[in-house]
Amino acid sequence: MARSFAQLSFDERRIVARMHEKKFSQAEIARALQRDRSTIYRDQAKYV
Repeated sequence: MARSFAQLSFDERRIVARMHEKKFSQAEIARALQRDRSTIYRDQAKYV
C-alpha cells in the first residue's frame, strides 16, 4: 500500500521557522500544526 505525504504550505513553513527560533521541539511544532512529527523532520531536513 502506497503512502502519501502532504507537504507543508508556505504559511506552515513560516510558523515552523518562528517556532524553531523560539526553541520549540519538533514534536511540539508538529502538535501545534496537527501534523505528524516525521513531516516536520523531513521538511526541516530539506531546508536546513
